[in-house]
Amino acid sequence: MLWYTRRDGIVRGPYPGRQVSRYILLGRIRESDDVKPDGGTWTALSAYPELIPDVMKLPPSEENRQKLLMARMREDERQPGDRREREPNQDAEGFREQRSGGERRRRESEEELRHRLLRYQLTHAAQASRSAYRYPLVASGLVLLGLLLSFVLALFEPEEVAPDCAARAHPGVNWNNCNQVGLVASRADLVGASISNARMDRSQLSGAQLSGVNLEYSSLNLSDLRRADLSHARLVGATLRGADLRNSSLVQADLSYANLSSASIEGADFSGAILDNAIWVDQKPCVPGSVGVCLRYRKK
Repeated sequence: MLWYTRRDGIVRGPYPGRQVSRYILLGRIRESDDVKPDGGTWTALSAYPELIPDVMKLPPSEENRQKLLMARMREDERQPGDRREREPNQDAEGFREQRSGGERRRRESEEELRHRLLRYQLTHAAQASRSAYRYPLVASGLVLLGLLLSFVLALFEPEEVAPDCAARAHPGVNWNNCNQVGLVASRADLVGASISNARMDRSQLSGAQLSGVNLEYSSLNLSDLRRADLSHARLVGATLRGADLRNSSLVQADLSYANLSSASIEGADFSGAILDNAIWVDQKPCVPGSVGVCLRYRKK
């Protein structure tokens, strides 16, 4: 699908969805901008949460800030020596915007600038060679620059945390692939936890804080999730058959391919939730493009 963007009456596009998400990550498209699919109507970007990169939906924390920083550095194709960086007479903060107010980009961190400089040197080092006898030296320089780049990136790469199935319930806990059947964690704070591919059958999680939690392909059959905060949670392919979700918050949660058969959802808030190919409480599938509500195939 192709998309158009609009800011202050200026229309740009068309862009494929992947490029739109990339521009959002880099700050070139803002949440206040209007977007529309090809042949569709203009609406706020917030109406299409599937375009927002997952890393921007994580709850605020130092670890998630580093994840966002690394994602932006991986996507940034600009080179050092950019006009915005060469411009003399900068202000007291060492930063001067050259574009108009509608086109200004966010200020970059030192880590991002350093990453671009190293990548530029690595890409263009071969061009510095003028004679054939310099090729071995250039090759050695490329190897050294590659090692230096890897070292710098490793400094800012979030440390991998091994699953700890015996860990108590706490924010950011890693219960991936764990068996937590019958877990009692009512009103527990599990914000940002990773519980993918886990067994959580018959768990007691009423009132729990689960914002931003990763519950991909986890089993929560007949679990008590009353009044739980599952906003921005990743529940792709999760099994929620018979789960009690009454008065819970699933705002902008990703429930693609999740199974909600016979779940109790009275009072639950599904605003902005992605329900693509989910099995709804009546055991019928939702069509792709279902956001906030389960849409059905129209009979011809």
